[in-house]
Amino acid sequence: MREECIPWWYNATVGFEGCPYGRRLPGDVTLPNDARFIDWVAVVYSYIPFVVPVLVFAELLCTRGTRQLSVLLFTGMTTLMNELLVKPFFATARPGAFGPAPGALTDSFGQPAGSCNTTCGMPSSHSTMAIGFLMLTMFDGIIRLKPDSNVLTQDKDEVEMQQRLKEMISVTPLAPKRVMSNTEFLGFYFTWQLLLGPVPLMRVVLHDHTAAQVCLGGMLGAVYAVLWFRFTIYMINRYKHKVGHRFFCGLLKHNYAPVAMRVMARPSGQDGTWQELQWDAKIEEVEAENVETGAASSEETE
Repeated sequence: MREECIPWWYNATVGFEGCPYGRRLPGDVTLPNDARFIDWVAVVYSYIPFVVPVLVFAELLCTRGTRQLSVLLFTGMTTLMNELLVKPFFATARPGAFGPAPGALTDSFGQPAGSCNTTCGMPSSHSTMAIGFLMLTMFDGIIRLKPDSNVLTQDKDEVEMQQRLKEMISVTPLAPKRVMSNTEFLGFYFTWQLLLGPVPLMRVVLHDHTAAQVCLGGMLGAVYAVLWFRFTIYMINRYKHKVGHRFFCGLLKHNYAPVAMRVMARPSGQDGTWQELQWDAKIEEVEAENVETGAASSEETE
């Protein structure tokens, strides 16, 4: 607890009970006095960055996979960077730390507002983890994109679709498959965006952080995610021949695989066997007037 960040109401006798703004909950979350519905929503969102690593750890116990371990190591790295390096450097107090003086922070009802936490607030670690996880889902999903099957063929296999949906079930904020279709990626990323995107705003709603603190936290989360993703891509490509292997006396299994796909083809409109396409192939954008026919002339595509 740094002296520069200790709020005016805190002392060793009353501790957190002396906070006039509300009640301090575990995890540096403030429940304001006379909490409204939006405050309760903000409390729930404030816990999501903590719930995700717990669920990933539970999945790690079941799979013992390097994919889950990567997320937990990223969580530890971001926490250590923020708490041991960045926050001591800025040493910026949280909202309401300097007392209900004239011009101080108030809520929508004109009452004094602030945080019931005594730690420094710059940057917001909740925002760092939330945006960091969100960036990892986006990066890992984008590199694994492929066109939807119905774009390439008119066959619709319901059993295959059900199997693909089961493969998408995971609590780890990384792509659950080596490759994903456009539709799968949209559903995957939208789910994580819904869970993690509002976290920085919700921290401001509870007055646990200022807008500047959550903005810096979010930017750091994005930077950490870029660096971590570059490192993990290097590692999974270097050890791609070890996918499926166990190590550390069988405690861990390498299940974080690199992108892998192949193109299967057969004559259009026939029931022939699918075969791996041996020709060189590429996917190109076509002009609007050629969409109906399904192909463009060679002059337009070259």
